[in-house]
Amino acid sequence: MEGTGKAFTDGELWLRVMDGDGSAFAALFRRHRDRVFAHSLRLVKTPSEAEDVTAMVFLEAWRCRSRIRLVNDSMLGWLLITATNVARNKIRSMLRYERLLRKLPESDAVPDHSDLVADKVDEDRRSELLHRAYRSLGRQDQEIIALCVLEDMSTAEVSELLGIPSGTVKSRLSRAKQKLSKLMNPPAGFLPAPPPLAPEEETP
Repeated sequence: MEGTGKAFTDGELWLRVMDGDGSAFAALFRRHRDRVFAHSLRLVKTPSEAEDVTAMVFLEAWRCRSRIRLVNDSMLGWLLITATNVARNKIRSMLRYERLLRKLPESDAVPDHSDLVADKVDEDRRSELLHRAYRSLGRQDQEIIALCVLEDMSTAEVSELLGIPSGTVKSRLSRAKQKLSKLMNPPAGFLPAPPPLAPEEETP
């Protein structure tokens, strides 16, 4: 589709996707996969998990193609919100698995602490702290930071995408920034564990 010499918009491609055009969907995947992956990597622990989330996001896009909302002829916002939900569901499943592992008898093996050496580098520590702090935010806070700050979408665009007033977008963004700042500067270097998922965050 790139060989035609014309750069199709998301909206034009999505009309073709609605008719079952797989090549149009592939073009959208190539256009947005890197930004979806980068966003997913902020939410999970490893690149492999981020790749899984990215794949599930585009699978969901195909499955729900008749219900996707484009803002300013772009589907990126929808993809990022879906990535947030998919990642949180994946984290929830991992937490259940980890709880199961903790119930098993402990091994006598001595843990290897060699990887902790890298954490002594201040830049790496700061990066990790930011990553953990972002993952500690609630779903709505993650969404608003991702859309307004990381993707630099306008208040009007986010308002339309989320279906909330512009004033609500601004107030949510302000609160989310304050929470992230507090998490980035915890007392005595302590970062609290991520909060349990609220009931309203149980479904994508």
